[in-house]
Amino acid sequence: MTPMDNATPLIRKLIIVGVGLIGGSLALALRRAGAVQEIIGVGRSEVNLNKAIEVGAIDSVVSRLSDAAEDADVIVLATPVNTINQHLEELSVNPSKDVIITDVGSVKQDIVLAAKKCLKERYRNFVPGHPVAGRERSGIDAANPELFKNHNVVLTPEDGVSPEAVAVVRAMWMATGASIIFMDRKEHDAVLSLTSHLPHILAYAMMNYLAGDPNAERCYQMTAGGFYDFTRTASSDPEMWRDISIMNKDCLLEDIRRFQGRLGDIAMMIQDGEEAPLEKLFEDARQARSLITERRKFSQSS
Repeated sequence: MTPMDNATPLIRKLIIVGVGLIGGSLALALRRAGAVQEIIGVGRSEVNLNKAIEVGAIDSVVSRLSDAAEDADVIVLATPVNTINQHLEELSVNPSKDVIITDVGSVKQDIVLAAKKCLKERYRNFVPGHPVAGRERSGIDAANPELFKNHNVVLTPEDGVSPEAVAVVRAMWMATGASIIFMDRKEHDAVLSLTSHLPHILAYAMMNYLAGDPNAERCYQMTAGGFYDFTRTASSDPEMWRDISIMNKDCLLEDIRRFQGRLGDIAMMIQDGEEAPLEKLFEDARQARSLITERRKFSQSS
């Protein structure tokens, strides 16, 4: 496979395992870009897979990954993180040495270790990936070909991985309108713990705390936009975030402990009436938030 020209799609046969929000959006985006010739879906829900065929995301369905993996060009593992390792085990008996395998998991260290164990010499064609985009909804009904446009996709290939495989996976994601960032897998897990995993934990914790309050019903009535925005991610799939939390527990526990310390500092400032330090903390936070806003605007305009 080579980067596509006007006549030849980038990927002849693509298998997407898990045709939900991410997998379905990827299929629709690649279809729109003319980057793929045939897309085969693998998944647990027959209803969801049939709907994916109806909306044009995939061409056909197979019940087992091994039934179609042998002559595929690219396999994308777009299932929850706890099942990606199971699919890697299934691929351990696949005789094809040329198929390129990638994933979309938001935790990379555990997945990379499983890939090394399962794929052995074919690990050279494994390109770990993570599209930093998503919604609270799931399933093919939530899929959108614009989902990855102006968003980052992180690739964490190790030394020794085929440059050709990396080039194909990079081109695949670029065809969706995404920007590509290369990172070390340990750095990825540390950064995502702080920017994604911890915020989800905080949103879940806040909603759990509010739900247990004696005035919960009145609180539900009185919540405004700020609270709604802050807790938005508490609408995400609990099963998925349970698995992410456990798989990235080392980074996440460290961030939780550090954040507890920061909350303790703020509590002391409030208790002691330290107006100037408290205002400075709020101002520093506002400035940091402004940097994120500016960089998002620049990224979207590039």
